[in-house]
Amino acid sequence: MKSHITNIALDMIHTNGLINLSRLELCERAGIADGSFVYHMGCNFTEFVSKLRPEVEDQTTHKVVKLRTVDPALRKDQILNAAIEIAKKKSYNKLTRPDVSEAAGVSLSLITHYFETMNQLKRDIMRAAVKRGIAEIVAQGLTNKDRHALKASKELKTKAAHLIANY
Repeated sequence: MKSHITNIALDMIHTNGLINLSRLELCERAGIADGSFVYHMGCNFTEFVSKLRPEVEDQTTHKVVKLRTVDPALRKDQILNAAIEIAKKKSYNKLTRPDVSEAAGVSLSLITHYFETMNQLKRDIMRAAVKRGIAEIVAQGLTNKDRHALKASKELKTKAAHLIANY
């Protein structure tokens, strides 16, 4: 799998240049989940690029290709969805900007652009969890008496309480 992903990355670099290599697009082309890059490659994306750099700098010119701009609403959803996945696994309260940045494949400043503070991001995560019925996150909110979690439906609160009781 490593060599398959590396070959796809090299093809992408040859086409668009190293500067335009994107973890998200690489994962999509390789058919793996974006959050599983480290699992498949044994290193994070930055380390992966650092290992590729000496190999490709001699072979390619430094192309800069203007990539299409992602719709701001889609980008915000991408970041929020990555944060939700982390909150389900790691903990809503232990969520960090670098974790979200890595999972979403965006810069720290882009997270700040869309969610000015971590409190705003956490508030949006809890609102989305209540709306989408994500009991794992609502359970965390209920234990902290989060006002948005407390607004969840009775059914969702029961499901979340069951998770808390079995934890």
